[in-house]
Amino acid sequence: MTRTTALALGALAAAAVLVGGAPIASAADGSDEKPGLVAPNKAAAAHAAALAPHPQFFGAFVVVPPGQNRVATVSCPAGQVPSGGGGATSGIRIFFTDSFASGNGWVIRGTNTNTANESIRAFVVCTTP
Repeated sequence: MTRTTALALGALAAAAVLVGGAPIASAADGSDEKPGLVAPNKAAAAHAAALAPHPQFFGAFVVVPPGQNRVATVSCPAGQVPSGGGGATSGIRIFFTDSFASGNGWVIRGTNTNTANESIRAFVVCTTP
């Protein structure tokens, strides 16, 4: 009987949480230690710059002949710095062997394993420092 009562009370407590919508765990509101999180009672405008989208810039297509590799680059506009980047290929038989920030832009290198010309194109995501 004791075990049945304990199980019944546990089930009632769980049902009360589900019906009442009480949180099982909660975090402190308004912690300034976590600038990426915005508590519902704080103005989101204070963090708008951090949450704003960052523009992407694309470089020119670079043709990579069969069996060779080439480099494609792109730079951020004046006053901005790279915060990420990558590239795109024209086909499935060309592979990136490098992708990294360099100075004010982004560099990718692609190796063409196809028997026809392929192309690569770098892109960079820029932000104001």
